[in-house]
Amino acid sequence: MTTYYDVTLRDGNHALRHQLTESFVREYCTSADSSGVWAVEVGHGNGLGASSFLVGKSAYSDEVLLAAARESLNEAKLAVHTIPGFATIDRDLRPAIELGVEVFRVATHVTEATVAQGHMEYLVDQDVIVHGVLMMSHMIELAGLLANAAQMKSYGASAIILMDSAGRFEPFEVKERVAMLHQELGLEVGFHAHNNLGLAVANAHAASGAGASIVDGAAMGLGAGSGNAQLECIVATDHGASHPDLRQVLGMSRLVESEFPDKLPRTTASSIESGLAGVFSGYAPQVKQISSEFGLRPDELWQALADHKVIAAQESMIREIAIELSMR
Repeated sequence: MTTYYDVTLRDGNHALRHQLTESFVREYCTSADSSGVWAVEVGHGNGLGASSFLVGKSAYSDEVLLAAARESLNEAKLAVHTIPGFATIDRDLRPAIELGVEVFRVATHVTEATVAQGHMEYLVDQDVIVHGVLMMSHMIELAGLLANAAQMKSYGASAIILMDSAGRFEPFEVKERVAMLHQELGLEVGFHAHNNLGLAVANAHAASGAGASIVDGAAMGLGAGSGNAQLECIVATDHGASHPDLRQVLGMSRLVESEFPDKLPRTTASSIESGLAGVFSGYAPQVKQISSEFGLRPDELWQALADHKVIAAQESMIREIAIELSMR
């Protein structure tokens, strides 16, 4: 059976430039709580503790958003995304536990699972649910992917989540990776899709068919770059015996559509270029602005970012690389 994990109020915050409000969190969580989704993830687009001038300042603190969500969720679990470095144990993890967060996803770049050890081992001792997340999971071969996932398992992860952060995968690639982890690890496997190439829903179903028991989605696809797999579309085309209430999920989508009509993501020429280059899709606004500023073609800049192996949270490098390109 597929478990649905709702990232609208976290990944969707990228699309809102991290300006998600307390009032919308309450309204959305109230609706999501009776929908049948397993968990609702809340916070800054880059997770706990990430609000900063580098990656974007939040309109509301983690504490305010999580408290609002906690008061509105009874059936669905409250979840957070946490990247070691942005988040620290004392400043961020401990207060989140005290606020009632039940699911912690500890995320690293796909080649750097060892960075998660301290956070994961601490959280496992706190009796909360701990998932290991491998971001930009297209940037490694199968053996390396398995090795990094196994590291997270050794730290206590109860599930491994593959993030297609750049929307680079096609369904056959998703199947291969998910099936391998499902067979080799003996843990739950999850998949988080982005829609750069218009394949997010297909990739979500490919993951489920290959053994993933946790599938991420966002109402109206609200998320970084060209967005996530649309939760309503995945549910509508889920022909399993048990899945969320489609009518309620469509109500959640209408909430997002009516509140953020000008922020809804879409697949564009730039998102396709970023997907083909395998670069984090959340960089789309910066690439558009900076390529125009320096008289570059967006596809040139996307490819240069790929050549430099730029990953998430390296916003400052975009301008540096554009300057380098413009001087050639």
